[in-house]
Amino acid sequence: MAFLLPALALAVAGSAAAAPDLLQPGLYALQPDAYLRAAPAIPPTGDTYRQRYAHAVPAAAGVRYAFVSRDPQARLNKLVFLTDPAYQYDINGANLLCPAYAFPEWNAYSEAQPYCRTNIGASDREAALDWTATGFSVRWADRKQLLGAVQVPAQRAPTAEEAGACAIADVCAPEAYGRHINQYEVVHYRDQFTLQQPRGYVDVLHVDSALPLHAEARDAGVVATIAAGSYVAVLRRTPAWYQVEQIAQDGSAVRGWIDRDALSPLAWVVQAAATPQSTFRAGVEQGEEGARLTAIEVLDARTGQRRQVLRDFEADPIGDGDGDALLQTVDANFDGHLDLLAPGMSGGAGPNSTSNVFLFDPASGAFVYAAALSALPQLSINAHDRTLTSASRGGCCSHAAETYRYRDGALQQVGSWEETLSADGEYVETTRGSWRNGRMQYRTTRTRATPAEP
Repeated sequence: MAFLLPALALAVAGSAAAAPDLLQPGLYALQPDAYLRAAPAIPPTGDTYRQRYAHAVPAAAGVRYAFVSRDPQARLNKLVFLTDPAYQYDINGANLLCPAYAFPEWNAYSEAQPYCRTNIGASDREAALDWTATGFSVRWADRKQLLGAVQVPAQRAPTAEEAGACAIADVCAPEAYGRHINQYEVVHYRDQFTLQQPRGYVDVLHVDSALPLHAEARDAGVVATIAAGSYVAVLRRTPAWYQVEQIAQDGSAVRGWIDRDALSPLAWVVQAAATPQSTFRAGVEQGEEGARLTAIEVLDARTGQRRQVLRDFEADPIGDGDGDALLQTVDANFDGHLDLLAPGMSGGAGPNSTSNVFLFDPASGAFVYAAALSALPQLSINAHDRTLTSASRGGCCSHAAETYRYRDGALQQVGSWEETLSADGEYVETTRGSWRNGRMQYRTTRTRATPAEP
């Protein structure tokens, strides 16, 4: 099996009200005669046009089906055309159908994300997609070709005024000087696909090298081999495995599991951080923007065997610091068990950086991602008074901090501070919040701003 135009990614941008619905995930079927319903162009007055309708997807591709995934969190569709294995993508073709697309406003093409943009610059050589919840079309800009011209002779002699206008302003009356009619052919390229079988695909994976497809989420029972360069639809993801479907050109599918270690080989770096039960390795991936922490392996401190792997967290590229100090252990929720901290996102500015926090669950013996803590910028854990603080900066003249405590196992805000410069630059406004009588209460004061020293 091969995928020819393998993937199209659709990212909805703009306001939520204006953006169309995402495509529903599932198998889509090509409507064979839909291309004949393309809207004809309105020719300019005086010219003649011959309309012709053509498929947007090359006939040699043999496409009958496509499949679509939808990631509700990223608001992203990915779409894969199922093509004839013998089809060769012609990079010099008039309609450059790239192996993969993303739209609108997608510019992240790379080996890891092989999705081209679609018609961002309105180039004639870029494909455009239109979609509803259960159907999509792929089209190209109309191709206009001059076939020739017909000369219409003059019907009478020009008047003196007409002769002057023609000589001076090059405005020549057609009845007196004749005219020519251009004859054009306009080709409309369009294909329509509609949803045939809804399926719960949440993502599409590009497979760089051949991989075994396992019957279960373990190294046993290979049911098929996924060829290098293929795309597979993801039904379910765990930190260690993907449940996928490999879809053939005729729309049939084989379901199985892919080992994520085999899909994305990483450099595993032993970490200095440890707990009495566990040691750790950081899974580092080299990309176009540098090294990035993409996985964490939790090992049994006694046997060295893998107990858990952590994935699917966001982190900026890491610097050139000590590679064995990417992870830290600290009791982040003050329950007497060491938790795990890993690099997170910068937030566009150093003071707004976050950490990925994984809390140790003594009941299961596993580390669990803490979304609330991981979202707090500039997190500081204060064991002395059992509080957590978060600080942020909103530009040159706005700073804030928040204080939290754990109450009955839940994170609760108990204090805040925010300082901003008034719009006229004359005052500093300070707002302090504290937990009183079962709720946060706030008070704002204003003081005269201190003039900057010359």
